[in-house]
Amino acid sequence: MTNDFTAEAEQLTGVCRNIFGDESRWITADGYPHSLALSIIDSIYSTGSNYQPVINVVNEYRAYRRAQGGDADRDGTVELLATFKEAGGSGGWAELVNNRKPAHTKANAPLKAEVIRQAAEVLQNELGYTTREDLHDAYAKDEELTALKEAWLHLPSQRSGVTFNYLLILAGFQSVKPDRMVIRFIEEHAELGGRRLTPTEAAELIKKVAELYPTQPRRLDHVIWRHVSGREVFREEEVTSIVGEPAK
Repeated sequence: MTNDFTAEAEQLTGVCRNIFGDESRWITADGYPHSLALSIIDSIYSTGSNYQPVINVVNEYRAYRRAQGGDADRDGTVELLATFKEAGGSGGWAELVNNRKPAHTKANAPLKAEVIRQAAEVLQNELGYTTREDLHDAYAKDEELTALKEAWLHLPSQRSGVTFNYLLILAGFQSVKPDRMVIRFIEEHAELGGRRLTPTEAAELIKKVAELYPTQPRRLDHVIWRHVSGREVFREEEVTSIVGEPAK
């Protein structure tokens, strides 16, 4: 495999063009344009091959906030952390959203709800990021979002960077979430000779294919993910996006 992925990117671009065609027909989704809270929740719960539980968690949180007279789609870390306090901690919050999934499979793993709580506290108390706009202000000063990435990767079971990349996607940045299904698609179609890709290599390759296509890396990553997860890829003629559905 070449160091710059040129041959592999060209091969994968041809495959993607044959499968996906004109990007104007792709189903797109917008993440959470005004909600850092939902971006955090979705990113932490998103790992795994079945997205329906994530949708359920988001809907439960939305319903809870709606019952309070709030709006989850405009919540930041202040509002999110308030729901943890109201629920009596991470265990109660997990019950609130009807999902007690652990962060990993080893014994004594913390709940994903606890990771969400820690993430919100780190963003708010250590970095001073309480809204989605704060992240974009930080990006204007540091496109690598170095402080955010370092803090996020130190959260329980988040060292791989997959959920960090997904957080950026949900918050509106042109990042790529190289999850297992997308990596498997790349390995199958890019003629890698059996070599396994790291998430970083997969993300780099997706970005190069997007340049060649041409399209945005986020859009290409999303359409590949829809394809390999068995979801509809192409929109009806009058539909431009899936309202209320996160990017992945």
